[in-house]
Amino acid sequence: MATTVTLKPNAIDISGSTSGTTTLQATAVAGTTTLTLPAATDTLVGKATTDTLTNKTLTTPSVSSPTISDGTANGVAYLNGSKVLTTGSALVFDGTNLGVGVTPSAWGSAWKAYQYIGGSMASPNGSNNLILQNAYNDGTNYRYVGTAGASSYQQSSGSHIWNQAASGTAGNAITFTQAMTLDASGNLLVGTTSVNSVGVISVDFLGQTKQGITLDDTWASTGGVYILFRNSAGDTAGRIDHNGTTTVAYTTSSDYRLKENIAPMTGALAKVLQLNPVTYKWKSDGTDGQGFIAHELQAIVPDAVVGAKDAMNEDGSINPQGIDTSFLVATLTAAIQEQQALITQLTARITALESA
Repeated sequence: MATTVTLKPNAIDISGSTSGTTTLQATAVAGTTTLTLPAATDTLVGKATTDTLTNKTLTTPSVSSPTISDGTANGVAYLNGSKVLTTGSALVFDGTNLGVGVTPSAWGSAWKAYQYIGGSMASPNGSNNLILQNAYNDGTNYRYVGTAGASSYQQSSGSHIWNQAASGTAGNAITFTQAMTLDASGNLLVGTTSVNSVGVISVDFLGQTKQGITLDDTWASTGGVYILFRNSAGDTAGRIDHNGTTTVAYTTSSDYRLKENIAPMTGALAKVLQLNPVTYKWKSDGTDGQGFIAHELQAIVPDAVVGAKDAMNEDGSINPQGIDTSFLVATLTAAIQEQQALITQLTARITALESA
């Protein structure tokens, strides 16, 4: 190969054959040899697309449209343990969605997903963020990634939504069931998608086959508290206690330390005589019942009744009054005592008359 090297005032001109190798060599020079181009915008150009720059360090280079010849299609370029730029099947980017250990599923164009083995984190817009297990969205339907069950957790406009689906075949459409929701107003909905009446916690269940709520006391002894009720000041208002092997106690706070101005009850017998016990049929199923009419009892023993007559909920449904007959016990007890006092007085008078 005929090669001519010409030293010019501002350049080294290498010319000659169009094939073979021409080496610009600094012989016996210790340390680092630097080839400096005169301006920041100057370009080092090879004669062919296969030209190779080997074992050289480029400081803050600008590389236009490079190709990593031994890379993985759609792989994400990264530095390996030897600080060599490479790609691998562990990271796959399709231009929109990133897969870690997997190739991203065929997500709809609006979706942006980070997918990994068994699950993904994805969002179609700024108002919805999801964590999905064995599921992806093709833009129209949720579909199974593999043949198994699926589930999702969604944050949507302030609400938290948990969905689940039975096992299905990979690629088939998923029909999710909304199992639980914590809505933006702080209402917890279980087995339903709407607030029942005005309850903060709403639970829908099929009583034929399930219990609404089950509380298991795993303490071998008794005395555990199943539910504790407190007022706004943090004081205990009532509780449901496990007070026996197979029994519970429903209690309302009655500690003397919570009370003042304690005095004997009077006029109890007169109250009892005003009570109007009745029998009736329930409108819902026609079954028979017995007891009191709430607003009638409220006029006589207000402590035994909660709610107001003819009250309505915001949704237009009735807000029914309720009765706690345990609050009649004190009145009935005092009435019996008053009645017994009268009986004792009358017995004494009869005895006196018979002895006269």
